[in-house]
Amino acid sequence: MTVHNEGLEYNILGCTVRVKPEQANRDNAQKAIDSVNEEIEALRRANPNLKDLDVAVLIALKFASEKHEIENEFKENVFSLKSGINEALNFIEEVSPGSMQSNRVE
Repeated sequence: MTVHNEGLEYNILGCTVRVKPEQANRDNAQKAIDSVNEEIEALRRANPNLKDLDVAVLIALKFASEKHEIENEFKENVFSLKSGINEALNFIEEVSPGSMQSNRVE
């Protein structure tokens, strides 16, 4: 890591990455860079003969796969939450007819 007037500079697999000096950007960038570096180290320990390009592609694929898993889990949780809300609204309507007026979640 190198500090410059315009922010921080990192070297990741031979590629220079510059991070803007704003603190919010710096914190998020540092977390992302730390994650990438941890994955690089783990992959290098397991497969020391991999080329930098291979390491980069494998890590990108791993992160993309994790992203899709998280997105799918999020969608399932939102669907489940909506379903639970509608069930609760139906129950309230059964217990106290007329108290709810089309409060269904779309």
